[in-house]
Amino acid sequence: MSSGFAKDSSFLGGRIPPEIESLSKNLKDVDQELFRKILKAVVSALEGKDCREVMKSIAESSVIPQDRLSHIVAGMYRVLSEAIRIPTASLKQEAFKEDLRELKISEDFITDFSSVVFGNRRAALESAASQKDPQLPTIENFNWRVDVAISTSSLARALQPSVLMQMKLSDGSFHRFEVPVSKFHDLRYNVASILKEMNDLEKKSILKIQD
Repeated sequence: MSSGFAKDSSFLGGRIPPEIESLSKNLKDVDQELFRKILKAVVSALEGKDCREVMKSIAESSVIPQDRLSHIVAGMYRVLSEAIRIPTASLKQEAFKEDLRELKISEDFITDFSSVVFGNRRAALESAASQKDPQLPTIENFNWRVDVAISTSSLARALQPSVLMQMKLSDGSFHRFEVPVSKFHDLRYNVASILKEMNDLEKKSILKIQD
């Protein structure tokens, strides 16, 4: 296993968010006790809990200016939320630590970050994150039949078959639409092409998870 990690393999992607890029500067002179208090509050916030009173208490008792505290909270929140989005099978712990080292974050703070991302709180964080993601209705039922128009105002469509489809979605709504057989074949062809392209991409070694 290689000891180095390329920048393009960072869990942050190719462009580092500004609140994370400035995190090391804002964490200057922050001791580990204060860092852990803030980290605990940020983790609770990611889990969907109300942390306003906790953060108010931290701000009132800390000698760190409030504007710096705000930047610290924003940076820590972004680090954790970005890391939680990536499955642990794809994000290795040492690679995660190396990315934070490149951002010049203290080793003690890196250890604390890592204990959250790869520790026993991860399941609760992933669950909370999935609930916040935009959700679209799913298909609960799908019916179709082929029909032939016998009487129509358009002679060009007379006796031409079409596919009638009805979908019931998880939100209780129904959607009905009609597709000419020729267009249905186009749809079938395009779906098959996309599935083939996805299969070809999965075979490329660059996308395979390396140990």
